[in-house]
Amino acid sequence: MTDEFSRFHPVVNIIFYMVVLIITMFQMQQVMVIISTVCAIIYHIYLKKQKSVKFCIMAFFIFTSSAVINPLFSHKGATLLFYMFTGNPVTLESIVYGVFAALVIVAMIFWLSTFNEIMTEDKILALIGAIMPSVALLLTMIFRFVSKFTKKIKEISMTHKALKGEPEGFFNKIKSSLHIFSITITWALENSVDTADSMTARGYGCAKRTNYNNYRIEKRDILLSLWMIMLFGVVISRWVAGDLYTYYYPFVRTKGQIMVYVAYILLCVTPMAVNILEGIRWRRLKSKI
Repeated sequence: MTDEFSRFHPVVNIIFYMVVLIITMFQMQQVMVIISTVCAIIYHIYLKKQKSVKFCIMAFFIFTSSAVINPLFSHKGATLLFYMFTGNPVTLESIVYGVFAALVIVAMIFWLSTFNEIMTEDKILALIGAIMPSVALLLTMIFRFVSKFTKKIKEISMTHKALKGEPEGFFNKIKSSLHIFSITITWALENSVDTADSMTARGYGCAKRTNYNNYRIEKRDILLSLWMIMLFGVVISRWVAGDLYTYYYPFVRTKGQIMVYVAYILLCVTPMAVNILEGIRWRRLKSKI
């Protein structure tokens, strides 16, 4: 992954995702939902490339199922379309609400997927290490344990297949899987005891812990943070003033402002804009060589 936005200070990254996710989760205005969803999908495709295809297919099924569920259980709304075979009415408002609620879910999935790509373990630990060192240590051990546990269970599974072959039959496969899982759990418990003994031997808990991280706040981090906070302030101010809403029941009514839409678009495309500007800068430097 070549992403200039990920090279910014972790505080800048977390500010971006905080403001975008807050608006995405709590603002159901139709245009805002569409902007968030489209920008999240574009950024996800930029980060994941071909890997994003399967993710988009999965998101489409989530969107379809979520959009269909609401009209089946919610019968509010004044515009009656037809009756189901159960006798329950289906209204236009319930369908519209289901579609945009599904879009919010999809947008959240894509944004969180890009968050997982940008906010690596070391960034998360750098943010909380100085404030909560014990929590940072615990998270470090959890992240390390999950990766080691996954790797170990694959090794044991491959060794088991090499020695005894592929199990045949449904119950034999379950028995084999339980046996592999039991071995891995035993290894995990023994490893935890060894880790505790090692930490004690190295003097853990004898003195106050120090914290180190490799990130330093630069001028560009401050400028980009102020840029995102300013755009977030524009959206929030109009939202609080009542100029940004969509009512779905009993009739669909929506209100918005072009200024707010532009501000939100600029906010959501900030990571992509950073990458585009850095690409232009890099090509300009190469041309001078």
